[in-house]
Amino acid sequence: MDAERLLRFESFELDVRSRELRKGKNRIRLQEQPFEILRMMLEHPGDVVTREELARRLWPEGTFVDFEHSLNAAVKRLRAALGDDADNPRFVETLPRRGYRFIASLNGGTTVAMPVVAPDYTARLAVMPFKNLSGDPGQEYFSDGFTEEMILQLGRLGRGRIGVLSRTSSQAFKGSARRAREIGELLRADYLLEGSVRLAPGGVEGREGRVRITAQLVETSTESHLWTDVYERNLTDQLSVQAEVAARIARSLAVELLPEQPVQPSHDAAAYQTYLKGRYYWNLQGDQGFPQAITFFEQACATDPNFAAAHADLARTHTQRAEYYNLVPRQALERARPIAERALQLDPHLSHAHLAVGNIRAMLDWDWEAAEERITQAIALNPSSDCAHRWYGLLLAGLGRSSEAVREAELAREVDPLCLVVGTSAAWIQFMAGDYEAAIGICRHVMDMMPNFTPAWRLLGASLIQMGRAAEGVAELEAAA
Repeated sequence: MDAERLLRFESFELDVRSRELRKGKNRIRLQEQPFEILRMMLEHPGDVVTREELARRLWPEGTFVDFEHSLNAAVKRLRAALGDDADNPRFVETLPRRGYRFIASLNGGTTVAMPVVAPDYTARLAVMPFKNLSGDPGQEYFSDGFTEEMILQLGRLGRGRIGVLSRTSSQAFKGSARRAREIGELLRADYLLEGSVRLAPGGVEGREGRVRITAQLVETSTESHLWTDVYERNLTDQLSVQAEVAARIARSLAVELLPEQPVQPSHDAAAYQTYLKGRYYWNLQGDQGFPQAITFFEQACATDPNFAAAHADLARTHTQRAEYYNLVPRQALERARPIAERALQLDPHLSHAHLAVGNIRAMLDWDWEAAEERITQAIALNPSSDCAHRWYGLLLAGLGRSSEAVREAELAREVDPLCLVVGTSAAWIQFMAGDYEAAIGICRHVMDMMPNFTPAWRLLGASLIQMGRAAEGVAELEAAA
């Protein structure tokens, strides 16, 4: 194995690329933050790595966290993994109020060069909710749907080059008067795409309607407008507008695009409007919008039997009904199976079609290998899919591949940092990995955003009980009941 990939100290081996720590033939579970601390110290063996340097590596600017407590906890987990003692250290020496130093020798005293690991994305983009200027609140679903389609288009076009934040995080700023710089700091976004949608009289249901879309790209650090443009099209052509805007943004960011398969939307305006209504209800909190979402997705599929996205989202809604126990899970999943497979047949390059099939392979068939194949393909097609990263993390956690699962959970949180479901799933993954302290921290972060979010509240109670804090845990569970 390449020396730059494998680092040895005493009886340990650290594989930088697979992010694994091994001792002999045994693999030692090492969470993301302890791994990064060890990695950073191995970059400078024998030198002091300050607490400030570690904080910058672990929590980029704009992250809200108790640095002191979290860093102490991460170092404690690293020492536990190494079997080290803070009072009599063999590996990690504490320099009070300054930082830490790796004091063991690497490869018998030889310093091994650390590879430079490129970040997942070179830029982060948040698509802000497009404003509905039509004067009709009943058309809000159209502007919301357009925003979501833009996120999907950009995720596909800029995969591996641009990190596109998911809808939940950007939707939190709908109607907000916050400045671009402040939003950029909160979301750690380099660019914002802002805009508005105006539907001409004759409207949403008719084929002769017109749509006028204004879009502008803003650099958050300087609050400067990189470009502004206006697109006016027939409603039947509005999907081509999304492709134009996405391509324009990519050029503005000097992105060299990967070869892209063509998007295959519906060319039937009525089917597309119905599909957007389904998406509107799908995005309501919890399971309250599932019945209406299914109705509209079914109508879209009936109007255009070749509409792959409508089939994929109909399948995913049935899958979510199983997850929420709205229906006997097996019945819901059996309904979803042929619809998901039809979506994949219609468009093999549609990320959420692969995700829909992967969910069924895991939840109904218990075919872990096939599920992983589909979900990883969904991520390859759209690395900005928080849903795909979240589901992959849960799958890996169930398979006992904890370090990989935590990594996927963190990627999902990177893409959608304000989503309650993504955060709670990340906490579940830490819980399944046995890191109850990390699970508690994430649950509290989720509950800071919504204090009465029951899934996180229950998991907080369970994690406290696992840590031996039974009275606290029971109190939280009773309060959540």
